[in-house]
Amino acid sequence: MIEFSRIESSYSSKDACRLVWKGTDEDEEHVIFLNKDEIDRLYDILSKNTTGKVELEDEFSSILVNSDITQFRLQEKSFEVKTQVLRKQLEEFRK
Repeated sequence: MIEFSRIESSYSSKDACRLVWKGTDEDEEHVIFLNKDEIDRLYDILSKNTTGKVELEDEFSSILVNSDITQFRLQEKSFEVKTQVLRKQLEEFRK
């Protein structure tokens, strides 16, 4: 089962971040990169405790924020995280 792990800084840009999910194997990780604009739009939705959608840069992928679960729908895969967990980690990341 794939489980959300953490938010960390991107290696390529100080304004971007990496959202990391741990896979079923010990060494397996799945990473989604968000640029500054995507982070800001996601934070805006989460900070207002509302639902919403963030279209990602590739124009195929999106983030759907609901009250309990946030879904990351990518071109080939889909990942989920509890909205509370994502909100808390994103607030910590932005400090």
